[in-house]
Amino acid sequence: MKSPRKTAAARPPKVSYASASQADTSSAAALAKIYLHADAALFSISVGPRQVFRLQNASLRFLELTGLKKNVIGRPLVELLPQPGLDRVVRHCRKAIRTRKTIRWDDISTLKSGTRHGQVSLTPVADVSGRVTHLSGFVHDITEHRKAEQALLQSAERFRRIVETALEGVWTIDARSLTDYVNPKMAQMMGYKAEEMLGRPISDFLDDEGRALLNAHIKNRKNGISDHFEFKYVRKDGSPLWAFVSTNPIYNSAGEYVGAMALLTDISTRRAAEAAMQESDAQFRAIFEQAAVGVALVDSSSGRFLSVNQRACEISRLTRSQLLSSSFKAVAHPEDLKKLQEMMQKLRSGLIPTCTMEIRCLHAAGSTTWVSLTISPMWKKGEPPSRCVAIMQDITARKEAESSLARTTELLERTGEMARIGGWELDVATRRLFWSLETCRLFEIGTTQAPSVEKAIDFYTPEARPIIREAVQKAIDHGTAYDVELPVITAKGRLFWARSQGSAIRKNGRTVQLIGTFQDITTHRQAEQALIESEVRFRTIFEQAVVGVGLVDLATGRFIDVNLRYATIVGRSRREMLRLSAEELTHAEDRPRHRRMYQQLKSGAIPEFHLEQRCLRQDGSLVWVNLNASLLSPLTGRADQMLVMVEDITSRKLAEENYRREQGFNEILASHTSAIIILMDRRGHIMHANDAALQLTGFSRKEIVGKPPPWDHPFMEKAEKDWAKKSITDMLAGKNMDTREVSIFSKDGRRHIVALSSIITKTPDGGVDRIIITGTDLTERNRLQKEILKISEQEQARIGHNLHDGIGQTMTGISSLIEALAGELTGSQRESAARIYQLMQQAIQEVRHMSHSLSPASVKNRGLGGALHLLAETIRTNHRTSCTCEVDPDIKVEDPEKETHIYRIAQEAANNALRHGRPSSIRISLQRKGEENAVLKIEDNGRGLSKRAASHPGIGMRVMDYRANLIEGSLIVKKGARRGVSVICRFPYSP
Repeated sequence: MKSPRKTAAARPPKVSYASASQADTSSAAALAKIYLHADAALFSISVGPRQVFRLQNASLRFLELTGLKKNVIGRPLVELLPQPGLDRVVRHCRKAIRTRKTIRWDDISTLKSGTRHGQVSLTPVADVSGRVTHLSGFVHDITEHRKAEQALLQSAERFRRIVETALEGVWTIDARSLTDYVNPKMAQMMGYKAEEMLGRPISDFLDDEGRALLNAHIKNRKNGISDHFEFKYVRKDGSPLWAFVSTNPIYNSAGEYVGAMALLTDISTRRAAEAAMQESDAQFRAIFEQAAVGVALVDSSSGRFLSVNQRACEISRLTRSQLLSSSFKAVAHPEDLKKLQEMMQKLRSGLIPTCTMEIRCLHAAGSTTWVSLTISPMWKKGEPPSRCVAIMQDITARKEAESSLARTTELLERTGEMARIGGWELDVATRRLFWSLETCRLFEIGTTQAPSVEKAIDFYTPEARPIIREAVQKAIDHGTAYDVELPVITAKGRLFWARSQGSAIRKNGRTVQLIGTFQDITTHRQAEQALIESEVRFRTIFEQAVVGVGLVDLATGRFIDVNLRYATIVGRSRREMLRLSAEELTHAEDRPRHRRMYQQLKSGAIPEFHLEQRCLRQDGSLVWVNLNASLLSPLTGRADQMLVMVEDITSRKLAEENYRREQGFNEILASHTSAIIILMDRRGHIMHANDAALQLTGFSRKEIVGKPPPWDHPFMEKAEKDWAKKSITDMLAGKNMDTREVSIFSKDGRRHIVALSSIITKTPDGGVDRIIITGTDLTERNRLQKEILKISEQEQARIGHNLHDGIGQTMTGISSLIEALAGELTGSQRESAARIYQLMQQAIQEVRHMSHSLSPASVKNRGLGGALHLLAETIRTNHRTSCTCEVDPDIKVEDPEKETHIYRIAQEAANNALRHGRPSSIRISLQRKGEENAVLKIEDNGRGLSKRAASHPGIGMRVMDYRANLIEGSLIVKKGARRGVSVICRFPYSP
């Protein structure tokens, strides 16, 4: 909540008060000592009568920065500062005294050592009466910052001139692959004017073959891959332009892909003799057009628009009615809203007369528009401003241009490093040479200072120096551009081939400047040599390939050439194979399929085919081969040859046969095991069930295999079906099912308790393929456990009776003797006897509780409902915990054993809640559920289930679940609606 606005008269001044001790001479001397030795440009100005300002204290750093001497302390400013600096300082001093606020401004000092730039901060200091007595100041030296800004602008301009006059083409595109920028050389190479190429997709300058390759290059740039390749473009007149492309992706400061940049070298003449070309891709962002001004009348309190012009609607991308029904809060970007609200508050309070800021407008589609916003209040005398006039100007284009300028400077440096191209300039009049950073790297000179012209020429090998010297001189004398490829030796002795280009800038018929580039083309030289060796390598690969390779005449079907491996696979000599066709080597049973595929390939219906077939060796033996055949076309004309590659797969075929035999063995093993094995698909349909599963359910394999999921069959109860559906869903999500005991009914209605578990198999891509369910019939084991539990209950009852009738009666007799003894004693002995009597009574109660717990006689004597009410009463009495019990009076369980199990479940659940949950209340209920079921619930508001208890249930929870199974019921333990635990036992009940 904002605090009430104070009037200007009630607002306390923002000044620092000096204590009376500051006027003390010793304090002033200490303060002067602090100022003198401070490692910062600190100063203090005293304010005398009629606002006479004197320099009271100053640090050595301040004196050094301003060029003043130590003897200036105590002298008036009018004697220390020249005009116009004196007036500027005095004006700021008076403003600080008047506004009672810190004043900041940038100032300049001209010293013998040079000009110094400083950022001055001046703060008023008042005494206890509120009168400003001093002005405390600080000067931040920003000289180096100003120099760095100037150097950055000069560097950007120098790189811009290099790009604009470079003899290489520079092409950038944005994230949508639209042309964002081309330099004059690029436009000249393409035969366009630069403005004709801007905004057009790069595909406009490619033929069909280039467009087919474009997507792969765009994908590489978006994946952050830089590349060098040769590519073909289409000029404006339709002629091809072959270029060597060096391209690099562009990211913004947030690491997002925003385009690409490419450096193109025209290699059309040389490329005419080469066979392949890679695609180039470059991106850069589009330049936004400057927008007009929007005007709006705004309510000062709510920020709601009262009146707007059409341009304001265009800027906000809303209709007039939409904008008039909204406010700045709805239009402004959330990150800029707080700043806007603070400025509006200052306007309303009169702290500032007007405000100008740059904010973003957020549009419905999520895009933003940068706006220069100027707000001026409309004042009424004696009243705060109720309305403001807002001037909105779309500055998106300017913001983009500022970002582009900073990015271009960085990109130009990265471009040279990426393409290994450096730039240079030569001032003809002064013979001064400038090298770019990449040029210095290429020549390994270890510095950014370019050498002289003669020393630069000395980097060329002796035989190349006359050539480069003559080319440079012709450029100076006649303005002739040159482009030469010569060997160069770096400062560290490394030899490489360099492409040197230069062009002249002439004025009044004379060359005044040379501009050019250096490029390391050693790789291209090596590529030319590699091209010559390509045929030799191909032949070597053909002969030494690990698979059989053959060339077949498409018209006759006979072999033209085969390698040694092909002849070895089919067991024939190479000379013999040249007299045969591929069909003649094929086994008679496989020839029809081979002939059909060959005819389809020959007719052009298919470009290739793949077969696994048998071939006849000369000795009559068979060999299995994997045969791949495809068409071979010359550079022009129709395909006339077929390339055949064969691989000996005889061993694999034998392995497959062994695998099928092993699979048959596994099927026999699964069918004859006593464990249940069921295979299901992703939909839950049963694909296979072994003999043990069929014997358990009583169904035939035909009745369940290929049929809908198990929950659509009658051999599962509803609760088990719901669990099965959820388990299938979890397993499809990649989770294996934990082992669970479920009830399954056979076809004849018999009930079986089965422990089920499952695992999933996955496809090669990680998806769920099959679900394997295994199970063990626990019916007989559970019957034996039930007998053991019955015997255990009987033994517990016997022990409980013995505790009650034996130890309990004995302790009651002892208690009576102690009570009688206490009556005969006096004093402290009587008190001790009384204490012993009290403890004995407590022990008797504990024995009774133990006997009742071991032998729930209340179940037999009171029935299940009465026993549950007694359990609730015991919890309230012994544990001082609120416990309610609600039992449907119509529920009468006739089976004593079933009653005992239900009571034990309630007792164990309540004890678990008291022992682990520390609840303040427990609720026990036993109610009918439908016509054939009843539900027992034990709920508490304790701490709830821990993660370990939920995933690893203890003995008590497992016993409760087991008892629920014995009464043909189910047990669910879950977290309560708000807190605590709910134990729910659902069991069949018919009155």
